[in-house]
Amino acid sequence: MVILAACADSGPKETAEPTVAIKTTRITDTVIVFAMRTAGKLASKSESKLSFKTGGIIQKIMVDEGQSVRKNQLLAQLNLEEINSRVSQAELALQKAERDYERAGNLYRDSVATLEQFQNAGTALEVARTNASIAHFNLQYSTIRAPANGKILKRIAEANEIIAPGHPVFLFASTGSDWVVRANLTDRDIVRVSMSDSAHVSFDAYPGEIFTGVISEIGTSADPYTGTYEVEIQLTRRPERLVSGFFAKVDIYPAAKEKHVVIPVESLIDGVGLTGYVMVLVDRQPERRKIRIRAVTDHGLVVQEGLSPGDELIIEGAQYIKTGSRIKVNASDQ
Repeated sequence: MVILAACADSGPKETAEPTVAIKTTRITDTVIVFAMRTAGKLASKSESKLSFKTGGIIQKIMVDEGQSVRKNQLLAQLNLEEINSRVSQAELALQKAERDYERAGNLYRDSVATLEQFQNAGTALEVARTNASIAHFNLQYSTIRAPANGKILKRIAEANEIIAPGHPVFLFASTGSDWVVRANLTDRDIVRVSMSDSAHVSFDAYPGEIFTGVISEIGTSADPYTGTYEVEIQLTRRPERLVSGFFAKVDIYPAAKEKHVVIPVESLIDGVGLTGYVMVLVDRQPERRKIRIRAVTDHGLVVQEGLSPGDELIIEGAQYIKTGSRIKVNASDQ
């Protein structure tokens, strides 16, 4: 019986879980500037639409798209036949109103016409003068002249077209004006930008080249169709030859500094897409933690969710442990 008892006591024993040496670091937040990437189109800062102040048939267009022009150069002209007829008609009506007013005054002084008749003649005279002034104004502005030295960016109308008052005929930019890129940002990004924030701009027409600029205008109302806000980027470095309408790729760098949690890539033990897992120490015990990754940078992984400043992250040995494992903490990076 004694021998049997001795044999029973000599059965297999459970192997103790090995202790894994780990190294940790205390998480702090780091300032990182993320570029906001968008697209836009090139335009002249002084870009304007030129139009006739009165409607009619376009008789002549003297310039072509892309042509340089001088200040006061004649660019386009309406058919003046109808406009001249309106001027003649207004002048004849004015002459008649002047005669009627003079006659009504004489009759009123002779007590033949009433005061009301005399006043009505005076009113008719003022109306005739106004109509004559309008007719002469329309005659004067039946042509389009260059407001300054510049270039015709686009010709919108053609000769012999019937055009309404104010309808654009040319898209014009003055010489020496600044070039800007107009781009759109979401409501989440528009609140991050400020005036004079820097930007990098590239054009398909100049592959491999980067041009610098600064934010010069920030829109205050959203586009009703896209829900985005327009920003204007003034180019501080630009190529010699630019054409309005160039497609641009834009990276905007906000001056406002934002702090983010950044961890070493090596501390990641598992992950799919932007979801990852790390090991942290909680009350000196290892714990598996799910994180959401925002970006991968030269500094490491930028964590959007799951970690906070002050957390103790396991940066060495995390691959060999799990929640509740026996560990030995070596000297930590604080």
